[in-house]
Amino acid sequence: MDFMSIRRESERLVVRPMRHTDFETILKGLKGQAPRQNRHEEETELTDIFTEDFCKETADKLEQYAKNDRCYEFRVFKKDDGSYVGGVIVKTIKRGGFQWAEVGYWLLNQHWGKEYGSEMVKVMNDIAFKELGFHRLEAHINLDNIASQKTAEAAGMKFECIRQGFILEDDEWTDNMVYFINNTNFREV
Repeated sequence: MDFMSIRRESERLVVRPMRHTDFETILKGLKGQAPRQNRHEEETELTDIFTEDFCKETADKLEQYAKNDRCYEFRVFKKDDGSYVGGVIVKTIKRGGFQWAEVGYWLLNQHWGKEYGSEMVKVMNDIAFKELGFHRLEAHINLDNIASQKTAEAAGMKFECIRQGFILEDDEWTDNMVYFINNTNFREV
């Protein structure tokens, strides 16, 4: 599988790996954001550090991570005008008899409320199952992140449980809701 050649389209979006040439488009999207709306937004903080060199280094690192089966990170763009919307990532948790990964996603705040989040997560789930060969995907979501919970549900993921003291954030072990989806047509890639 050639990570850099993976490209999927939905009705309104294009999901593909980040390239060196994406610098201007991503920077324009980052600069177009409103001020930070909640504690879960991290993209608003990237504007100051997102240089052309940072973009190239990140793209190169992500390609290497994919080659090593650590994670697969994609950028999401609108089909109609090519503008940067956000991103999705699949992190390998365990291969072998599990074929298990975590899915994450982010959406620039100027694109909130348009259902892009669930659309891009559905595309990512399809890539994770058909291209990357995972059987189970989990989203680990903070208890207070209602928007992310709704996105996971709209993308076909189901609530499974709350894992207590699951993720270290700001020097504190936090509880997370676990949403999951299994590949009912699993086949090893």
